[in-house]
Amino acid sequence: MLTIFFRAILLYSFSVLSMRVMGKRQIGQLQPYELVAAILIADLVAEPMSGAETPLLHGIVPALALVLMHSVFGLLGMKSPGFRRLLNGSARVLIRDGSIQYDELRQVCMPVSDLMETVRAAGILNISDVQTAVLETNGVLSVFPRAAERPANTRELGIAAAEEGLPHVLISDGQYREGELRRLGITREALDAFLRSQRIMAQDRVLLCSLDSAGEMFIQLCGQGQTARRVQWKGDQTCAGA
Repeated sequence: MLTIFFRAILLYSFSVLSMRVMGKRQIGQLQPYELVAAILIADLVAEPMSGAETPLLHGIVPALALVLMHSVFGLLGMKSPGFRRLLNGSARVLIRDGSIQYDELRQVCMPVSDLMETVRAAGILNISDVQTAVLETNGVLSVFPRAAERPANTRELGIAAAEEGLPHVLISDGQYREGELRRLGITREALDAFLRSQRIMAQDRVLLCSLDSAGEMFIQLCGQGQTARRVQWKGDQTCAGA
């Protein structure tokens, strides 16, 4: 029994490493060959994981072959557009200029009810408000509303908006993010002093503390009923790289 326990840990770690090597796509964003590789790897490691009589290499070696083939297919797809189209297929325009393309729906075997459901999932209630809908090669439907139905952007409103970067996470789950602190040139002491000014006496009480490019700090404490607060960072250091 203990042998099966450690075999399961080993094969699970190997499977996670294999998925990590293959990329970071979510399941709903996998290309067909990526989904097939993921399913086969799961099946290959299942038998040696539960059966102590099956050698570990019987699961690891074929899984390594699949990871190798995935890498080869990915490289060939990058080098050859034709091979990429053969491997992944082509995007399909299901709604063009506000009109449903019936022939395209038939080719992808999608009923109108599924199309309407996917449009609603994109945040559009009425399919008549859709200008273009494209079924991507990974199965995701990209939906674009009519110009009259989409929100106006700052350019159309004549507003000069500053560019925003990703916020820097300074504390997560009560732990300092040392890399971000060094990148911004913020010391622990300066951050602790700022937190004390907000009546937060210990960083382990902080669920999340982040600093955005505008110098605004988001602070959420641990514990039920705690509300987030947004305050202006008043440290001596600037938000370099934000």
